[in-house]
Amino acid sequence: MRDSDVERTTAFENRFARAQATDVVDLPWGFAVLQAEFPLSERHNRIAVTSAAPAAEVLAAAEEVLGGAGVRHRYVSVADDAVGQGLSADLVAAGYEHETIVTMIYSGAEVEPPAHEVRAVSLDMLRPAIIRDWRVTMPDATDEHLGQLADRTALYARGAELTRLAVYDGEEIAAYADLYVDRVDRIAQFENLETHKDFRRRGYGDALIRDALRRGREAGSELSFLTAGLNDWPHGWYQRLGYVDAGRTHHFSLRE
Repeated sequence: MRDSDVERTTAFENRFARAQATDVVDLPWGFAVLQAEFPLSERHNRIAVTSAAPAAEVLAAAEEVLGGAGVRHRYVSVADDAVGQGLSADLVAAGYEHETIVTMIYSGAEVEPPAHEVRAVSLDMLRPAIIRDWRVTMPDATDEHLGQLADRTALYARGAELTRLAVYDGEEIAAYADLYVDRVDRIAQFENLETHKDFRRRGYGDALIRDALRRGREAGSELSFLTAGLNDWPHGWYQRLGYVDAGRTHHFSLRE
């Protein structure tokens, strides 16, 4: 694994985030993104730390930028592992929850065809399934919040070539995921994999990954990656499928 590969994934994610924002605020050690149409989306309203930064400045920026925009949550993402670890104690002491995310790069092994049919679908087709599954994860969320979580996905096409992938079980979407492709930088990202609880352990997620890898290669991508929670079970599953740990990012959230 080359350091340049990790740098490419980080650069792609930063471009991807900035392209979806209605406002970008540059900071001495990073930037902030705001999305006026979707204020409830943490992903689209956050502080991004890209270099060494004092914790006090990061916390102050979260209050000034996110609070000043009327955003109710506070969310900080840190691209560098060491910087994130260094900020952890102070941000946790300030009440933030801390999650470590692993960037995983596909090893380049030959991809076998998926065992199930994978279809490219539209947001209109996928939206009910997204809301269905977020309702399980966030049972107390309002209809407005769930609607924003689904509709914000329309923004992804501003940052990369977007393909929504789905596997059906009968007439119902059982599993789905997103594929982002940057044809200029020849990089592909697989994200937001979700299998409804009634359809798990049938190989649907595996089919989505295999199909996405194929589509990425056919689009000219030479680097394919995804992200996974360090302590979540998919991390080990992705490793068995051929993904290799390449770097760690840190995410801090403070919610009402």
